[in-house]
Amino acid sequence: MKIDYDIRGLYKKEINEELMNFLAERFYKYLKNKKLPLEIYLGIDTRKSSANLASAFASKFLSYPKTKINYLGIVPTPILYYLSIKNKKPGVIITASHLPQKYNGIKFIMPDGANWVYKKINEKFIIAKPLLQIKYKPIVSLPIFEKYLNEIKKLVKIKNTTTIEILNNSNSTNYFLFKCLPKIFKKIRLNKSKIKIKSDIDGDRLEIYYKNNLIMPEVLLYIILKTSNYKKVGITFTMHKNILKFFPEIKFYFVKTGHSNFKASFQKFNLDFAMEPSYHFYFFKEFKTEAPIFVLFKFLKYLEKSRNVNLKGLAKYFPVKRL
Repeated sequence: MKIDYDIRGLYKKEINEELMNFLAERFYKYLKNKKLPLEIYLGIDTRKSSANLASAFASKFLSYPKTKINYLGIVPTPILYYLSIKNKKPGVIITASHLPQKYNGIKFIMPDGANWVYKKINEKFIIAKPLLQIKYKPIVSLPIFEKYLNEIKKLVKIKNTTTIEILNNSNSTNYFLFKCLPKIFKKIRLNKSKIKIKSDIDGDRLEIYYKNNLIMPEVLLYIILKTSNYKKVGITFTMHKNILKFFPEIKFYFVKTGHSNFKASFQKFNLDFAMEPSYHFYFFKEFKTEAPIFVLFKFLKYLEKSRNVNLKGLAKYFPVKRL
């Protein structure tokens, strides 16, 4: 079992309904002691085990007085985070992020955007069997996705008609978000294209391919900064230092890899934006949390402004080899 800013492990052996009961109890007590709202958001990813784990968590949490759960169904982690922060309610999502289907896990978000995790888990704990009185089916609420995209639409305008191809994303929670793109952004079409997008299962990463080549993290960072007005930016120690030469007006902060480290840096330094080379994007200025889909619009704006797009030429400025 892995316990860091979230909890992940093999389903049944390490992550199971009993553990969800246990964590629901601990989470309730934490919220009550901190006098935080007892009304929470709950979401799941597309794994077959996620709905069962959500049901176990909800059954226990709702057994306490004055509690309420807003069930979102299948939803990308960044959207759940966004809703929690915007509406100042804690959030819980059942997911093991990018790990294979045999794994699962759980993530907690606080109203201020910070992560919470219970780290004192004794794997030999003994508690009652899961209540499982509440069944949460893996529904998809498209209005949530459309509302989120409409929030993004307020921040960006697409002038040119663009075709985008979705790469093998049927297991990603972002798949439904991608499908909603043409409805909200009339100039976006989904079909075979030189622009391709790909995401992980819980939807908190985004890879962009241009002419069948994956755009490297430093090039995406360059594009984001070129199409933004950020003053304080967080990056990992492994990002190529040439990026600093292109943007001497920006103050860069080097942050240790990890979601909780970046969110702590946001709180400490009031960062506008941050990025990890694993294609995690933190648009703190706009959303106060991750918002990977926003990278796509930054990229499209860059294409509109640049007459001669030479991404391979840009990549030469960042000679990085990653395993």
